Amino acid sequence: MRSLLAAAIFAISTCAQAGSLPEGPHLYVKGMSSMEVQPDAAIIRVAITEKHKSLPDAKSNVDQIMAKAIQIAKNFNIKSNDIHAEQLNVHRQTRYNRTTNEEEFDGFRVSRSLTVKLKDLSEYPNLLQSFVDSGINQFNNTEFVVEDKAEYMKKLKKSAIEEAKAAARELADDFDVDLGRLYSVSFSPMNVPVQPYARGKMMAAEAMDVSQAYNTGDTTLTAEVYAVYFIE
Repeated sequence: MRSLLAAAIFAISTCAQAGSLPEGPHLYVKGMSSMEVQPDAAIIRVAITEKHKSLPDAKSNVDQIMAKAIQIAKNFNIKSNDIHAEQLNVHRQTRYNRTTNEEEFDGFRVSRSLTVKLKDLSEYPNLLQSFVDSGINQFNNTEFVVEDKAEYMKKLKKSAIEEAKAAARELADDFDVDLGRLYSVSFSPMNVPVQPYARGKMMAAEAMDVSQAYNTGDTTLTAEVYAVYFIE
């Protein structure tokens, strides 16, 4: 985790908004916090594609390589429920013969896809190399994710709430009004036609123990809170 960004968005309104905001003077405030964390899992999507005149031969080759890839995933301590092998896809391919002006059979294109979730990112390059050695010939994409978000999101929500409270107090002071009781709070934006004024600042982040692994880049986690306060 590198930094924690906090921002507040607020607006003053003295009119009634249907279903969301109260009648009478009030403040509509948004608090937001975000942090960058190192991913702790990788969702890897690969495939084996084979082209052959004989469909049984193509299927046999693909199935054998897929079996090897699945075993490799298990050897890297990937659990069975984190290994997903798709069904066989078969496409009959043709090519245009300029001499005969006809489409001619060019073979069968057979493929199977495999998706695995690797939780030890230090093994990421080794797993990819093992897949290559097994015959896997298509690497679709890898998604690096944060699996255990609960503790991060708990801290982010608390920070967003504190930022919203601070913004409400600051705005009330600036306009020489007294901040009243809290009317409502939500972690989703309200359905109101308000274009709020935004302010932002960087806040020092509490150091958090995030394990470093393969250089996967950071993932940004964000929490937002929306609050309405009466003013007096």
